[in-house]
Amino acid sequence: MKKLSYVVTLATIAATILIVSGAAAISQQGHSGMPQSSKQPEGKMPQHQQGMMDMSAMKQEPHHLLAMAYKGNLVNFAKALRHQAAEAKTVNPEFARAAVAEMRRSFDQMLEHHQDHMKAMDEQMKSRMADMMKQMDAHHSAVGEHLTALEKEVQAAAPDAKGVSEHVAEILKQCDGMAKMHGGAMEHKMAGPKDHKMN
Repeated sequence: MKKLSYVVTLATIAATILIVSGAAAISQQGHSGMPQSSKQPEGKMPQHQQGMMDMSAMKQEPHHLLAMAYKGNLVNFAKALRHQAAEAKTVNPEFARAAVAEMRRSFDQMLEHHQDHMKAMDEQMKSRMADMMKQMDAHHSAVGEHLTALEKEVQAAAPDAKGVSEHVAEILKQCDGMAKMHGGAMEHKMAGPKDHKMN
């Protein structure tokens, strides 16, 4: 009987230790800021993950999607003009003017939706993306300058293929720079500094 009582007492002590240590572990986990299984409260996500989610949401914002579509249109007409210019010493003026007019329309629409996209951002997001926005503005400015020069070039009775090609090449270069910014570089800039703070 004493032996049975001893076993029951040991079992009770062991159960108590398990319960207390389990509660302590849960409490410590809560204080350390570590995620608790799958029941993590909203708003408690690690900052670098939150930044990536914000970035993903911003890339699906309607004005951003429209700006990217117009940029694609600009690139398509620029490539068509580049191809035509590569085939001859002079460019067909009607073709060139129509292509450049569409490039201008696409560029203006892209800028308009880009500005509306910026307005959709909260102040924290704008602050985190300030450097990137400066780079984007530089790309836009360069495209605008070469597009204006291209518009003058194609007004000639026989537009010079070399001049057209040079401006088109620069416009495509700037558009490629924008595309790279909207690729992996954006997530890296958003997540990188936060990752270092978490370590």
